[in-house]
Amino acid sequence: MRAQVPPLLPRPRELTLRGGFLSVPPSPHPTRLFLATLPQSIGAAQVLLTDSAMGACRFGLDSQYGPGAYHLEIGKSGIHIKSGDAAGALYAAQTLQQIHEQNPDALPCLEITDGPDLVVRGFMLDVSRNRVPRQSELLKLISALGRLRINQLQLYVEHTFAFSGHEDAWQDASPLTPTEIKELDQACLAVGIELVPNLNTFGHMERWLRHPRYRALAECPEGWVHPLTGQFKEFPGTLKPDQASLDFVAGLLADYLPNFSSRQVNIGGDEPWELGQGFSKQAVEARGKHRVYLEHLKKICVRAQSDGHTVQFWGDILLEDLALASDAPSGTVPVVWGYDAGHPFDVQCGRLRELGRSYLVAPGTSTWQSFTGRLDNALVNQAEAIAAALKHEARGILLTTWGDNGHHQPWPTAWLPMIAGGAQAWCFAANQKPHFGRGCALLGELSEADGIATATALEHLGRLDGVISKANRNKSLTWDFLTAKANALAKFTDGVSAEEIAQSQAYLAAAEALVAKISDETVREELSLGAQLATAGLRRAAGQAISDAERDRLVKEYEIGWLRRSRPGGLSESVAGLFG
Repeated sequence: MRAQVPPLLPRPRELTLRGGFLSVPPSPHPTRLFLATLPQSIGAAQVLLTDSAMGACRFGLDSQYGPGAYHLEIGKSGIHIKSGDAAGALYAAQTLQQIHEQNPDALPCLEITDGPDLVVRGFMLDVSRNRVPRQSELLKLISALGRLRINQLQLYVEHTFAFSGHEDAWQDASPLTPTEIKELDQACLAVGIELVPNLNTFGHMERWLRHPRYRALAECPEGWVHPLTGQFKEFPGTLKPDQASLDFVAGLLADYLPNFSSRQVNIGGDEPWELGQGFSKQAVEARGKHRVYLEHLKKICVRAQSDGHTVQFWGDILLEDLALASDAPSGTVPVVWGYDAGHPFDVQCGRLRELGRSYLVAPGTSTWQSFTGRLDNALVNQAEAIAAALKHEARGILLTTWGDNGHHQPWPTAWLPMIAGGAQAWCFAANQKPHFGRGCALLGELSEADGIATATALEHLGRLDGVISKANRNKSLTWDFLTAKANALAKFTDGVSAEEIAQSQAYLAAAEALVAKISDETVREELSLGAQLATAGLRRAAGQAISDAERDRLVKEYEIGWLRRSRPGGLSESVAGLFG
């Protein structure tokens, strides 16, 4: 029998078959026992590295390998793993385990030399826009991320932490508690992930400022006009840049940060839309919006840095005026974000490299404001971001998945972008076409066959948007069709032909058979419901009414699916946004 190159996730940068096989006899044979006791945690890997045993199958330290890197050799006489640290040993063990699962009785003789392209391979999950996952789901996610070689996790928080003395802000949100954060932190450390606290501290403060108790902290307490849409917004979203706001934020950080072992913090700072419309109007007129923004951001950074934290912040305002990039807060890590294919990552990253800044690049999964995902946009967006990160020596990436306007997307729609982004951040050249089926099996705790079936269905559903030529930024038209208010629906259907709507309906009908092949009930029903909601949007776009009975059925299925993975807080608000 001739050895075959095993399909691995992520694919290693160098793999060479040597010919022949290493037999794996039944227990208690030493090779079988070695494979049965491979380390599953950083701690276990560290123990093996400090063990000086020199058997036929062994781990060893070798300083020529950098952080996370390793060399794995399977020969006819045994297995030898060398790495520079415990993370490398754990990753090597994960690779070896994949090989063994595919070759249970005889391992192909081969050599693998592997290691990461980027130091930071991060993932950020929005847990503030209605949906807070159950603790069990977050723990499953951490385990899967460790095997995807993700080494930094952030949970985007605005108000969904049980801040002491601020119950009015989070009491209906099913927030994360200090005990839960500490449990997540320890789970992350066990698999080589840094759980970095993420707390918005300037813009996106709607969940606080809608309450009378906090309204005086707002830039525009009586409401504001969105500069992009011209819409009046009743609830303020930006803190005014003054000492009272700084004191408020300092109190939140003091309550939040001690629950993490990380010495980093992402303070947000993105999209302070109404800055200059209220409290800071005169200052902005005198010094400019970007200067006023930077002055206040620096003060937040000083507070967060005062107890030894390295600060990350979203770099959008900074990069609106590249001339001001040199005046960004010192000692901080800007995060360059953009979620569209064609985003100017190359220019932005090049500027930060010129300035000698340490920075991260944040593409997205393109799943929010969609029922089926926007797969092609996600894959291009991520590849462009990672390519720019490598070219311009970014510290790493932070792959983001958001929950704007209801967090309506089924969780599995993020899986293919997560698989591609994680694998390419590990080794870009080797993972242009990662093994989606293996990744879905990992993220969903599925069988290999079910992982392949899920990946097939997700690839089909994720390309629904391409059937209609019209496109809206950062969302799917089928989502717009269902969620738009009656008086706004025409804006989204304008330019969309009846033929395109019919073709989209046929495309979704073809997805039914693919989804039906998924054995896992939760995943199958999540994807089926996403397709049904998109179909309902298309019917609405075609001028067909959605009956009360159908609406009630879809809502019931949505609620059942939500509660399988997520906490009840935010569910009623999410449902309220489904049908315009």
